[in-house]
Amino acid sequence: MNFLAHLHLADPEPGLMLGGIVADFARPAELATLAPEVQDGVRLHRLIDSFTDSHPIVRGSVARIAAEYHWFSGIIIDIYYDHILARDWSSYSPERLESFAARAYATLEQILPYAPDEAAGFIRSFVEDNRLVRYATAEGIEDTLARVSRRIARRIPKNAVRLELAMPGLIAKDARLTADFHAFYAELMAFAARSRRDLAGL
Repeated sequence: MNFLAHLHLADPEPGLMLGGIVADFARPAELATLAPEVQDGVRLHRLIDSFTDSHPIVRGSVARIAAEYHWFSGIIIDIYYDHILARDWSSYSPERLESFAARAYATLEQILPYAPDEAAGFIRSFVEDNRLVRYATAEGIEDTLARVSRRIARRIPKNAVRLELAMPGLIAKDARLTADFHAFYAELMAFAARSRRDLAGL
């Protein structure tokens, strides 16, 4: 799953929410220096990703675009699932997306001084761009796919790819991907709730 889902599934615990973001950026040595509740957020993030990647519904979504995007298909689906979550937010929260986003940004900004440098830089850009709310629009998701493409190109130049070109195909398959997402996300929410209780030792 991508950032909106991770934040939603970690809400309202600040440490879990930050861990859900820094998990994709912090190195092992940096993780060891984080507060215990943030480390729990990293563990929750990884449990969610493992559950997601192995789930047959998600694998079905990935298969819908795998012929063209191969290894990158999972990344694209993670991001497009965040689009569906943002677009259909009222199905999963009584709080308006704009209000949730503002709370999430405030939480992340409070912990910026303690976040690893790369994560802190990402969070600042993420907040300034109002990325969580922009996920609800096709333009916002296309921009996110382009940003991920640039990040991949910087880190692994030989794997340079333009993921934003997947948008027409995703829109064409939107009805099926949306059905996949809603069938899956209810299960993921239940899994995340159990995992949070386990992490808390309850």
